[in-house]
Amino acid sequence: MATDAAPPLALTQRLALGTAQFGLAYGLNNQTGQPTASAVADVLAAAQAAGLTVLDTAAAYGNSEARLGELAGDNPAFELITKLPAGPPDQVAQHLAESLARLRRTQLYGVLFHAFGPLQAQPTAWQALQAARAAGQVARIGVSLYHPHEAEWLLTRGWEVDLVQVPYNVLDQRFAAMLPRLAARGVEVHVRSAFLQGLLLREPNTLPAFFQPLAPKIKRLRALVAEAGVPLPAALLLFAAYAPGVARAVIGVDSVTNLHENLAAAAHLAAAERLRPALAALAELTDTFILPYAWPPRP
Repeated sequence: MATDAAPPLALTQRLALGTAQFGLAYGLNNQTGQPTASAVADVLAAAQAAGLTVLDTAAAYGNSEARLGELAGDNPAFELITKLPAGPPDQVAQHLAESLARLRRTQLYGVLFHAFGPLQAQPTAWQALQAARAAGQVARIGVSLYHPHEAEWLLTRGWEVDLVQVPYNVLDQRFAAMLPRLAARGVEVHVRSAFLQGLLLREPNTLPAFFQPLAPKIKRLRALVAEAGVPLPAALLLFAAYAPGVARAVIGVDSVTNLHENLAAAAHLAAAERLRPALAALAELTDTFILPYAWPPRP
């Protein structure tokens, strides 16, 4: 845990830039749709200038891979992570070749299977990622997870997993005990959903009816950060990025202003760490509210 006496790794080195927004109209609060190519280029330039150079994408994120290939494919400053569907090894190899072509790269920082279920159903898919790592196409291989029992399954397999991505935020702390265990096994842990797709930034009185049971916790969250003098987005981001066992937090932005707002959180690290125990007490135990795939469709 970060302390005032031991300055932690700079915030930009604890973040990865998520790019679902670059290829899709993404997020509960999204009112503007997919950003323009010019806006994406501006965000990437600002990210590079700030030292935030790990980009997280996926074949399933609309045209995100293709956009990154056009705008960052030949820029060695950026390290790219993508996600693929699991399946027969030859199919996985083909999907990887297609992603590399879209990204205009011969080598990636990381490749993850996008979901655990298909990998568990067809574990030979792992052989394709092992082969890609051995061939130098990818440095780190792993899986994007949704439930702690999936991480347990990976740990018991004895596979050389280099990288996992899991959800983690003030409400969704299901992986809290698992994160240090993964890190101790040499797994680089990236966490996503620090803002829970924007849900944690909503004013309690504007919550859709489905989320009204969360209003008391969101009010409590706002009271805690206000008392500590920490902006709400900063408190949420730092809670995820500096959680024990976490290497990086994946953040999605849709503008340079939004990026700079996130990076400004670094100024509040000491106060946010003092808040950590109180924020940890807000963990929500009802999966329906913290797993976006369980949410009702947007109107």
